[in-house]
Amino acid sequence: MTVSLRPLARGLAALTTSAVLATAAWAGAAGTTADAVGARAAADEGPVTVVRSDAQRDPLAAWATYARLMAVPSYDTGKVPAVRAPREGGGVACPPSRCVDRRVPVPRGVKVTDNTVRVLLPVGYRAPRNADRRYPVVFLWNGGQSRSDGWSLKTELTEMSRAWPAILVMPEGGFGRQAGFFSDWHDGSFDWETFHTEVVVPWVDRTFRTIKGARAAVGASMGAIGAINYAAHNPTMFKAVLSISGALDTTTMATYGIDPALSAALGFADPDLRRIWGDPVRDRANWRRHNPQALVPRLRGVEVLVASGTGYLAPASDGIYNGTFENTLWNTQRSFFQAMTAHGIPYKARVMVGGVHDWPWFNHPLEWGVPQLVRAALRGR
Repeated sequence: MTVSLRPLARGLAALTTSAVLATAAWAGAAGTTADAVGARAAADEGPVTVVRSDAQRDPLAAWATYARLMAVPSYDTGKVPAVRAPREGGGVACPPSRCVDRRVPVPRGVKVTDNTVRVLLPVGYRAPRNADRRYPVVFLWNGGQSRSDGWSLKTELTEMSRAWPAILVMPEGGFGRQAGFFSDWHDGSFDWETFHTEVVVPWVDRTFRTIKGARAAVGASMGAIGAINYAAHNPTMFKAVLSISGALDTTTMATYGIDPALSAALGFADPDLRRIWGDPVRDRANWRRHNPQALVPRLRGVEVLVASGTGYLAPASDGIYNGTFENTLWNTQRSFFQAMTAHGIPYKARVMVGGVHDWPWFNHPLEWGVPQLVRAALRGR
């Protein structure tokens, strides 16, 4: 059998040309671009590139978009987002008129460390005129170093969401040494995926005036694993997902040759990922089942948004809240973009030069992405 290499050669040539053009275009525009899916960079952040990719419709354009993202550099811009979150005195995190904290009943045999859920209701939800109105739901999954109330406490979510006609649900997902990684643990210790998808989701529909099936999810850092994996594992449960500075390729987590501070943040110290997904070699099928990059083919039909900084080299003494860790996670997103393009799955991305892996840098991506999630959840209604 003779295999023609001409299509591959043409594709590689196009990709190489696109990479050169993308680098030149990025440098010529100082890295700040805008299109129909997002605004220009805010004054308090580094240069931002916003793209839309659809490899199924136009493969060459999609690879050119991928090359454009790969050309975005990593360096410290010196910009720090001026976020007025409740933690910084910017209002109330959980105003009684809109916000409630509940404990979701946990069925026998389901093991979690905390069943608390914070729910932020849309403006006017309790008004008599809206008594029969139903709303889409956006779930927000926490990172491993912050509890679920971090969304309302450490970003401007409560204020910015006043314009969003959606119910925002913030379940606990494990924290610190018991960060759950949105998984049913291999050693049987915890059942976070079961709790979230089989308990919390139906509880929300029973408790609040939701639109059936109109759901989306956003996750930051560890939470992005939940946003992507839950959508891949549960077809039709989520119409759209947003990853903010997420760990989108867990392959690198199987290695131990990294800085101890990063290792601890990724789960090797506490918790040990072998407890969560098993041995990286013997249980590699289970690792793949929880690797967003490997689950890309199962995201067809889900609107996928990815936001991140590219990070930069920073002193290890800064722990995980630095540019180095943001850059580590940015590299996992690069392989995720490659897989999305290769499998012809559309996506939108918002990539900022530099940035730190911390809540202030999650604020603008949240403001960019959640309105799109709400629109996607309502699509077809």
